[in-house]
Amino acid sequence: MKLKYDVGDKPLWAQLFDILLDRIVSKEYNAGDKMPTDLEIMQEFDVSRMTVRQAMNKLINEGYIERRRGKGTIVLEKENKVETILKSSFNGVLEKNDIKNRRVLNVEMVNAGQEIADFFNITTKDKVLRLVREIRINNMVVSIHETFLNPIVPLDEQGDYSGSLYEKLMGAGYGISNVKEKISASLMNQKQKELFEIKGDEAMINRQRRGFCHDFPVEFTNSMYLSQGYELIIDLCE
Repeated sequence: MKLKYDVGDKPLWAQLFDILLDRIVSKEYNAGDKMPTDLEIMQEFDVSRMTVRQAMNKLINEGYIERRRGKGTIVLEKENKVETILKSSFNGVLEKNDIKNRRVLNVEMVNAGQEIADFFNITTKDKVLRLVREIRINNMVVSIHETFLNPIVPLDEQGDYSGSLYEKLMGAGYGISNVKEKISASLMNQKQKELFEIKGDEAMINRQRRGFCHDFPVEFTNSMYLSQGYELIIDLCE
């Protein structure tokens, strides 16, 4: 099957995603099967590795396949599950809009780590914008956020990031349309205690957020919150 290159057609990665998804749904690739390698897909459809990675990452994000170290990419058993939408706040502080308690700690261009490179479909040699910010209440650090942006986004270390990052992304033409989040809890290690200016033992909420602009990966954020005062609201929908 050939991809379409006419004006107005879907991006190549989106066409490739549709084809691979159809093969999974139609059981051409069954649950437990090993997917073709990136190279094999590149050769079959005559596309770049980045195009293949974008299509495969969307299949991963939607729960159809999973990369397993030493085993390749495996087709998963797709079940009808209740989706959980996670929202959070810290005693009423709005992360997007509350500026007076937000402080920018660091803005720099860095090499992408492997996890970041995989998410953005780039190499570990590519530079990405790294932004570190904290939020304080009554001069107490309550959360720290480390954000990486896709290098295709036209923002750099010279920008002003004291306001809403999502508004800034929207102004750059990459507004966040949907996010995927993972939340866990742990005890702070010594380095984290220093960041939060805490001496004793304290529990911490870890929040990983991946932001997309119409399925295009834009933002990867790791956040840490003091567990005291953190509220988790779960809306269940079919």
